[in-house]
Amino acid sequence: MTSIRLIGPVFLASIVLSGCQTSQSRQAELAAICANPVNRQPQNFYFDECQALYPSSDQALQKDYQLGAPAGR
Repeated sequence: MTSIRLIGPVFLASIVLSGCQTSQSRQAELAAICANPVNRQPQNFYFDECQALYPSSDQALQKDYQLGAPAGR
């Protein structure tokens, strides 16, 4: 019975630790995601993280702003 009580917490701890991510693996994953230009668009979920890796030039930011601005009548 003691071994069964010990196996439960060890199993739970292994599940929790398997969900952890190292900073190197996170950087590699973001590099792959940000390689796609669609993910670097301002409306995208990954925009802020991709900006940290690949900052847009002033011209690119201005172009994105103008394309996303509402059209006047």
